[in-house]
This record gives sequence, C-alpha cells and structure tokens, in this order.
Amino acid sequence: MRLLPLLTALLFTFIVSTCDSRPNDVEGAGVDTPPEAGVDRTPNDGNLDIYDVDPEDPYLLSNRTLLGLKPGEPIAPYTDALRKGKLKTGEGNFAGYYIDGAEGGELGFMMPDTEDETLIGDIYVFSPSVVTEEGIRVGLSYSELTERLGAIDFYGSEIESRVYGEHEGLRYQLDINSNTPEKIAAGDIPASTKVKAIVINR
Repeated sequence: MRLLPLLTALLFTFIVSTCDSRPNDVEGAGVDTPPEAGVDRTPNDGNLDIYDVDPEDPYLLSNRTLLGLKPGEPIAPYTDALRKGKLKTGEGNFAGYYIDGAEGGELGFMMPDTEDETLIGDIYVFSPSVVTEEGIRVGLSYSELTERLGAIDFYGSEIESRVYGEHEGLRYQLDINSNTPEKIAAGDIPASTKVKAIVINR
C-alpha cells in the first residue's frame, strides 16, 4: 500500500516539469527582451533592412510627420538641419531639401509648397530606414503592402510613367512603370513588385 504515495509523487513531479517546459503561446509575452543577434526578423525575402516596426527604429513616419516635418507647416525652423538640393523627376528638376539621417544617409527629399514656398510641401521617402506605424517601408513587396493596408487603387502617370496608390494621406510608388491614368487591375501587378518610395502628401 506504500506504492500509492510514491506513484502520486512521481506523477506530480512529471506534471510540474512538463508545465515548466512548455513555450509561451506568444513569443516573448510579457517580457521586454532585445532582439536576438543574428535572428532574421524580416517578413519578406531576406532583406535585412526591411522588417516590422521595432522600438529601435529611429525614423518612424507617424501622423504624416517625419522627424517633425509635416506638410503645411513652416520650413524655417528646420532649414539648418536640411540640405539644399534638387530632385530630378520625369517632369524636371525641383529645388528643395534633402533629409539626412543621423548616420549621414539620405532618408528622403522635401519640396516647398507650390503655393507658398515658406511651407513644407510633399515629402518623398526613399530610404528603408523610415517605417510607418503599419510597418510599411521602401522595399516592401506589393503583396505585403496590400496585406497590411488592404486593397489600394494604383494608377499610372502619363508624363513620368510612374505608378502610385494612395492610402490615408500617403502615396506609395511601386517599382513598375505605366503611362495609363486608368486604374491598374490588381492582377496586373506582380506580387513581388516593391515599394519604391513613400510620399507624404501636401
């Protein structure tokens, strides 16, 4: 009869050890730990510059604002931190300001407002270092873009042959060309097409 307490103790030990070794349902739930070195956090084809929003991302594009720059606001408070230059497009060269990151790389280009040059106009983002709150950045694929934001209508431009789609005040340029102003059927855009630029609309 002394065998029963022994079996009960063994069964209890087994249950406890099994529970302790189970992984959490959500990885890292409730624990603030830094990303593991060498772990690929990318949601796409392995480009290490492209991944979801991370607390360490220094350049968050939020509320149509990047580094304090927002279309419609005065340029003057930021001119010392910006670099004058020209942006070449299919419509010509446009004077404005390059936006540089702390490491010296170009994040994008800001144009003055076409109606009032003292105000910030469109802001073009070309660097994958900038990320939106939804985790969208330059280099993300078309399939991932629509998966995160839903269906977006894309159109070509007659002069530049560039393809843009708009969502909540941001324009997304794809790395394909079309000079037709009509809506491009979603099935005609390859899933692997990349986001080439993000534009904060004036």
